Amino acid sequence: MPVFTFRLDDEVAQRFDAAADSAGGRSALLRRLVMNAVDAEEGERSGPVRRRERATRRFEIRLTDAEIAALDAEADALGMKRTDWVTRLVRCRLHSAAPLPLEERAAVAQAWRELNRIGINLNQATRALNASVMVESGLDVAREAARVASFRAEIRTALAGLGTALKGDLAYWDSLDG
Repeated sequence: MPVFTFRLDDEVAQRFDAAADSAGGRSALLRRLVMNAVDAEEGERSGPVRRRERATRRFEIRLTDAEIAALDAEADALGMKRTDWVTRLVRCRLHSAAPLPLEERAAVAQAWRELNRIGINLNQATRALNASVMVESGLDVAREAARVASFRAEIRTALAGLGTALKGDLAYWDSLDG
């Protein structure tokens, strides 16, 4: 499988990582962006086409002084004006995927529990593998240990992804680049 590499400024990389956290990580987001570019090239956008239209409507909200100060700090950290930061936040939320419905969250939770149980069983198998390091066993311990380590890494990754999905309801409101 081909690998693409390129360099980014530290600030851009940090901003991309923040966006990628809620999109399944760097690789997942990069794959999606590449697929969108390829699909757009072929005239088949993989998502809804959003045309830029001029914003003409106003919306006002009331905030406390402390909230305004926090908002200004967030906007300043990104080198943005207060209005631009709020507009970006609202547009990001409006055009991003909504949190999972209850039935899907329940299915993800069940999958997480099953993966967790598999991980526990894998830990027990690892202990048994370590105990079988006798000369007479005939087991290629190094190969089996590598397989177990690979399985464990896959399970950790899957559990982390499922955990992120389960936290989606709160994360939807917690991150700027959600």
